[in-house]
Amino acid sequence: MKLPEKEIEAILSGIKDFVLIISPDRKILETNEAFLKHMGCAREDVIGRKCFEVLGEDKREPSNCQNICPLEEVIKNQRRCQVELTRLDSNNKPWYTELTIFPIWEKKGKIAKFIEISRDITQRKLDEDHLVKMVEERTRQLKETHERLLHQDKMASLGKLSSSVVHEINNPVAGILNLVILSKRILKEDTIDQKTIDLFLQYLELMETETRRISRIVSNLLMFARQSKIELVKFDVNDLIEQTLILNSNLLKINHIRIIEELEHNLPLVGGSEDQLKQVLMNLISNAVESMSTSRTKRLTIKTFSKKNQKAIGLQIKDTGSGIAKGTISKIFEPFFTTKKKSKGVGLGLSVVYGIIQEHGGKIYVDSKPGEGTCFSITLSQELDPKKIKSSLPDSIHLPMKK
Repeated sequence: MKLPEKEIEAILSGIKDFVLIISPDRKILETNEAFLKHMGCAREDVIGRKCFEVLGEDKREPSNCQNICPLEEVIKNQRRCQVELTRLDSNNKPWYTELTIFPIWEKKGKIAKFIEISRDITQRKLDEDHLVKMVEERTRQLKETHERLLHQDKMASLGKLSSSVVHEINNPVAGILNLVILSKRILKEDTIDQKTIDLFLQYLELMETETRRISRIVSNLLMFARQSKIELVKFDVNDLIEQTLILNSNLLKINHIRIIEELEHNLPLVGGSEDQLKQVLMNLISNAVESMSTSRTKRLTIKTFSKKNQKAIGLQIKDTGSGIAKGTISKIFEPFFTTKKKSKGVGLGLSVVYGIIQEHGGKIYVDSKPGEGTCFSITLSQELDPKKIKSSLPDSIHLPMKK
């Protein structure tokens, strides 16, 4: 039964969405009050006119109708069409609309008319844009915060080294000073024979050796302390281990730590940041030394090996320290989690280690038994996609999934 015209108008007027009934030749046959109010025009200004004229599509280049006409899509696909379009209101201001067009079919299989139902989603779009900007700003703030935390952790590691490095430098400096004083005393004597000259040469060689030793220590310290942009290079993991051990040599010595190196020769080079991976080694070695402070056996084993089937390098750092409790082991990579006293650390080290390894496309595992020691196992890929590291520091701290 066909509804009376007044009933149809009443139904259309009660719909808050914008409704247009359009003929196959694009003329508007009917509309509702919501559409007229939104467009700011009278009914006679709409009925009988082409839809693209009323909607302002014929006044701008390129228009939605020229790019994609929803009516054409309905005819082409023989079914309803839903799209999001930008249109102009009566003041020529853009507004976003979510548009759905339903075809009404005749008995002969032709389209009799189109029913277009649309709603204004301008506020939703503005809210989405605002949310995107908020997320971008928050991401930027988190990145800056993380960069500060990374640097803070590096400086904390540097602080731990300070006292041991001072002793490490003082020893050769004291030796050089004694040799200089001794040489001056010899020069005051009346005769300088060949034996004395040979002795001077020996002293000079010793002073040269000790001076180079100081230079090497200071250079390594400065390399670790610097805050530079990331440089992706190919490097030898074994060389990186040796550099880190030199930097920690006195720390290991004064804590009576025995170093066992099981380094596989002729390892393939790995790709990544030497500076960041040195920070990983510094953290793991420092933690190992602290964990062995009360151990009777103080042995630190560092092992490297090739994983040819994975095109990767394996690295293990194993200590004979106090170990990690079973209930704690799942939390050790979380930021600010620490079992140390307040004066001993803020709990950034292992979260930073985890983040750096993840950024390098690697993996890190921990195996520990209380009273027996801890072993950190790291896998590093021989190849690293430069796109994975976009800045001088990781964008975020990646946390492991809790089991």
